[in-house]
Amino acid sequence: MTCSLPSTASSSEKDGKIELAVRHSEARLSGILSIAADAIISVDEQNLITLFNHGAETIFGYVSAEVIGKPLDMLLPMRFRADHADHIRHFGASGTMARRMGERQEILGLRKDGTEFPAEASISQIEIVGSRTFTAILRDATQNRLAAQLLETRVAEHTKELREEIHRREQAQAALSQSQRMEAFGQLAGGIAHDFNNLLTVISGNHELLEMRLTDEKELTLLKRAQEAAEMGARLTRRLLTFARRRQLEPTVLDLNEQISGMVELLRRSIGENVTLTTNLAPRIWPIRADPSEIENAVLNLAINARDAMPNGGTIVIETTECSIDEREVGGELKLPAGDYVRISVSDTGTGMKPEVVGRAFEPFFTTKPPGQGTGLGLSTIYGFVQQSGGTVTAYSELGRGTCINIYLPRVVEDLKAARSERPDEVPLAIEGDIVLLVEDRQDVRDVTKARLEQLGYGVVEAESGAAAIDLLKSGRVSVQLVFSDVVMPGGVSGYGLARWVQANRPTLKILLTSGFTEQIAGARDPDHAPNKLLRKPYTRTELARAVRDALDG
Repeated sequence: MTCSLPSTASSSEKDGKIELAVRHSEARLSGILSIAADAIISVDEQNLITLFNHGAETIFGYVSAEVIGKPLDMLLPMRFRADHADHIRHFGASGTMARRMGERQEILGLRKDGTEFPAEASISQIEIVGSRTFTAILRDATQNRLAAQLLETRVAEHTKELREEIHRREQAQAALSQSQRMEAFGQLAGGIAHDFNNLLTVISGNHELLEMRLTDEKELTLLKRAQEAAEMGARLTRRLLTFARRRQLEPTVLDLNEQISGMVELLRRSIGENVTLTTNLAPRIWPIRADPSEIENAVLNLAINARDAMPNGGTIVIETTECSIDEREVGGELKLPAGDYVRISVSDTGTGMKPEVVGRAFEPFFTTKPPGQGTGLGLSTIYGFVQQSGGTVTAYSELGRGTCINIYLPRVVEDLKAARSERPDEVPLAIEGDIVLLVEDRQDVRDVTKARLEQLGYGVVEAESGAAAIDLLKSGRVSVQLVFSDVVMPGGVSGYGLARWVQANRPTLKILLTSGFTEQIAGARDPDHAPNKLLRKPYTRTELARAVRDALDG
């Protein structure tokens, strides 16, 4: 009997220790649940909430009493509830005890105020005395999502900046390559123009001298045709220099209707017989200020482009009209200041262009023609000339229906008749005793120029180089009133060098220079060139007479 008492005491003591341990464990678990920032939620097999910690209250906006015993669905958006119930069933049957965060895609939670938020969750299951309990730890991923979106935005911005920088560098490289090509083309064009203009000077000069001797009308007609061909060659040289941006514009006040009417015969010869050319010129037209040769080049170029777009024939229409741009249209498609303009339109019934081709039509070196059949400089040259003249160019095209190019040039308020009567038509001749020192390295050019000057009444002394001319002037053997010199000559003394010597040593002696180059190119060869008027080769008898007379009287 006495032996049973210690056993009973020992059993009670053990039960007390177990109960104490359970209380300590519950206390620790409660402490963990209360301080956890994440939501900790338990549900039973009926999907009813049995545990809802303080973190869950903070995230969802409910207090524990509002959700305990309620379906878990109240914490999920309506559209996800069925899928979530299926997920719980499959997880319960899987035998998996736990699934960590990141092992399933992001979910969405529903707050008490009806707002949704992204969340990450882990889930576990445990079975006690035949009853299964599911516990989820859920974390609000709103900040993570915002951070990810911010990162994506920054990456996208940096990627865009990188692409723009790459595009800018590609454009810069393309512009550099284009500039180098244009520079090389300009040097080539300048050299060709100089030599070609010297030849044309000889041809034109001899034509004029021969014309004074001929009386037969048939022979004069043949000579006139030859001279027209020489003048066309001179215009071709000017266009070549314009393509290379090596020619300064020479604007004058003109009537576009007259300009285009004078080109009709040339245009018809250029476009061929299977294309019909029609002009629709306004009854009256405002005057403009532009380079006549550039107007001619633009219209001819557009007509040839239109012809090429109609291999089986068609119609080209050239129109002129007056138009006014008001303030509401400023900055629109035309990008022109408000004011009055004259429009030239060249339309065709050809194949037309795709929108992407129209967008690049005025780019230098862009062409849709096969290799060897187009330089891609035609429209870009027109665009550059029109921009320099204060206007703009637009293109409209439809595939299979044709193309229309419109050139807008600003009106000038100036009397056209007054502008045309600036100089008389008479050819000024020499005054008795006028002697010209002609300095030219090419014998053929020197011979024809001497003959032309003598025909105008001038005495002529010749020198084959700048150095020879200086020696002749130093010697005092001749008395001359004007030095008429080519610019580009061998021997180390150019026309500009000769002009500087004359200004320094014979300041009363007049100077006139001539060159097959433009003044811009000729001057570029001699940065210290003297500021003298330049007579461009080839020149007519009238141009020579006026230039010499102006130099002597100036």
